[in-house]
Amino acid sequence: MPETTSQSTHPKVVASFATREAAENALQFLNAEAIPQELVSIRTGEVSLEPPHAPDEMDHQVQEDEHRNLRTMGSSMAATGAGMAAAGAVVATGGAALPAIAAAAIAGLGAGAASEGVSAATNVDVKPDTEKAAAVVTVAATTADQAERAKGVLRKVSALRVWEE
Repeated sequence: MPETTSQSTHPKVVASFATREAAENALQFLNAEAIPQELVSIRTGEVSLEPPHAPDEMDHQVQEDEHRNLRTMGSSMAATGAGMAAAGAVVATGGAALPAIAAAAIAGLGAGAASEGVSAATNVDVKPDTEKAAAVVTVAATTADQAERAKGVLRKVSALRVWEE
């Protein structure tokens, strides 16, 4: 007979706060709602002694910096391939293709710089300091009622945002 494992079907309730003090204040309200402290955790942007997570521990989510690195790697590989093809064309034609390839390379550099400028201008993600999270509270509720009570409490206190994971 196969053995079944019991996994919690209740999502984690997560809330972000502008300050660590606001997050700690939320803990008091959660405790008043009979939500045990062992179900609640706080994470802050402060430096800790916790080791960094390995890439495979991120639930297959591509982080913003990884996405940027992958995009850069892809464009670098394409440029390398184009350079090798151009070198091959120059060698094959005995140098006759050199002026045309040089002109194409200069045009490509200009287009690349222009597209990078447009990309940077359209990806502006500036948030005011009042919307930046300095701390995150996570409640690993064991019942649906606990999850709903936790969401209600976190919405009443000064949470910037409340969501489920």
